[in-house]
Amino acid sequence: MRARAIARLLVLAVIAAPSTAPTLAKDAVPQSDDPLLDFVVGDYATVGRNPRGGTAYTGSARIERAADGLLLTETRSSGRIKAEGRIEVPSPPGEVEVLRFRWRDPEATTMTCLVAGDLDNYPRLTCLWQLDRSEPAQPGLEAMFSTTARSDAEGKP
Repeated sequence: MRARAIARLLVLAVIAAPSTAPTLAKDAVPQSDDPLLDFVVGDYATVGRNPRGGTAYTGSARIERAADGLLLTETRSSGRIKAEGRIEVPSPPGEVEVLRFRWRDPEATTMTCLVAGDLDNYPRLTCLWQLDRSEPAQPGLEAMFSTTARSDAEGKP
């Protein structure tokens, strides 16, 4: 009796599988080749310090997927920055992957970020940035804290 019930369930599963596949595929969220890029997409609160021991600043940022990487749009007290980002392996090879953003404002600038998860498994970025032609004695510092996590949890206990 039990074997007969299991056989019926298997037959039903085989019959139902093709009819549910299009629904599952239609509802699926597209994923990239690199899950790290998908992990960091969202809105952030930023705090930082300008290079050479400069002034501190706060702001907000949004990281979005772009055709070949990421797009960072950041608002600081000094203005708005738009930067392209990619996953890179710094020199020398064999080190961890980093997230690098590059922009011109008006000079070429590079920001190198380590990506980690906070205690709730939301992304947190810690970054060093400087003008490309400057010495790295005191680079700018920046930390990005996910606000996407907070907005998703509003109104929940």
